[in-house]
Amino acid sequence: MHNKLGVCALLALVLAFGTGQAVAGSQDDGFLLLQGGTFAMGSPVSERQRQMDEEQHDVTLSSFYVDPCEVRQGDYEAVMKVNPSTHKGENLPVENVTWLDAVRYCNALSKKRGLDPVYAIDGESVRWNRRANGYRLLTEAEWEYAARAGTKTVFHVGSQVHGEKVNFEATYPYLIEENYVSQRDPSVQPSLYRGETMAVDSLEPNAFGLHHAHGNVSEWVFDYYGSYDKMQRVNPAGPSTGTYRVNRGGSYIDFGKHLRSAYRSATNPIDADPNLGFRICRNASPVEGDVVTDAPFRLKPPASPRILVAYFSYSGNTRRAAQMISEKLGAPLFEIAMKNPYRGNIYDVSEKDLNAGFRPPLNRDISTDDCDVILLGYPTWWATMPMPVFSFMEAHDWKGKIIIPFSSHGGTVFGDSVSDLAKSAPGAYVGIGFEFNYSGGRRLGERIDAWLMASELMK
Repeated sequence: MHNKLGVCALLALVLAFGTGQAVAGSQDDGFLLLQGGTFAMGSPVSERQRQMDEEQHDVTLSSFYVDPCEVRQGDYEAVMKVNPSTHKGENLPVENVTWLDAVRYCNALSKKRGLDPVYAIDGESVRWNRRANGYRLLTEAEWEYAARAGTKTVFHVGSQVHGEKVNFEATYPYLIEENYVSQRDPSVQPSLYRGETMAVDSLEPNAFGLHHAHGNVSEWVFDYYGSYDKMQRVNPAGPSTGTYRVNRGGSYIDFGKHLRSAYRSATNPIDADPNLGFRICRNASPVEGDVVTDAPFRLKPPASPRILVAYFSYSGNTRRAAQMISEKLGAPLFEIAMKNPYRGNIYDVSEKDLNAGFRPPLNRDISTDDCDVILLGYPTWWATMPMPVFSFMEAHDWKGKIIIPFSSHGGTVFGDSVSDLAKSAPGAYVGIGFEFNYSGGRRLGERIDAWLMASELMK
């Protein structure tokens, strides 16, 4: 661990937060002590673009130490002897790490610094000894408490974010979806978009001293994704079982809406992306009990899977990929077609349905009862799936199915569409998807082959 007694340690000042405050940590690691307290986790019903899984409820936390910065590549490489990151730089945040990579790093760093490892790892099952003094991931509740830093607004910087203060896809600020075609709110203005990660201690910290609580890289937290358990009011740690782990805060390529303090992204724990990193913390004092989480729910295709390729396409890019996939696998092809197809400026027509949460009717449907695997194709619009795809998803029971997405995009990759897909298909397993820019180029077929083999659908 590098010694952060420069810029970051200078930020370790007393910062009041009702019953909480941040002060310098006792170890020589530059961590901040966040005094425990009670806060309202989630978002009020009045918050624009909130999701149903953000139900607001009071949570009480014990005090804990938190790193003011996301884990640096230099620190990660010094401990793990590898650097998986796409954007290379010693002081840039490490990324392209899975959830288990992050947990293993915490244990390795604890041993290196003479602290008690927090996690007992058995395959993908993890037991968290809450009495241990070593390094660990924040829980969802701890992350939101630290990120909000006493604020109750949409972001810790207020009701809007700007690229000069936060590293995100600032050409799509918060509420851009309602102001892209016709400017209704003068505060919604595109600003500086960097298109890459930044040094972990750059830009101004929040009131608790945390840098990049919004943006830069989205941060893995401990919890499995699931509905908030209101019975867990004190030091909640999420469900004991699940399919997806949560990451928080949004990243350098995420829209403003995904940086909201209450926003929850559900991600496959074996996924590793260039916009996904983590921040670490440690206990201020022992907390009684262990938290045991089972290996994530995962389905593998049967030896001869029954596959359906379903897709929605507007310009033809997704259709082309869907046809290639169908031919390679010899699988039936189904087009998700609207009863009243979109016409004209796609930003205009799709914006209206998105903002209204409208599920447009489809002109036909198909039974998915006999399918084991559904390869679901769509263009990424507004960093999510087009609304007709939501119509298709919500018309079926996906329990026990494997859904693997593929998406064409204009630079936003998947956005948070895979998280939205996972949330719309409870009981299903959403596998690692395939993305391509616009038409995919000349190597599209080769890339599809590699993806299908990795998904164990083609030999």
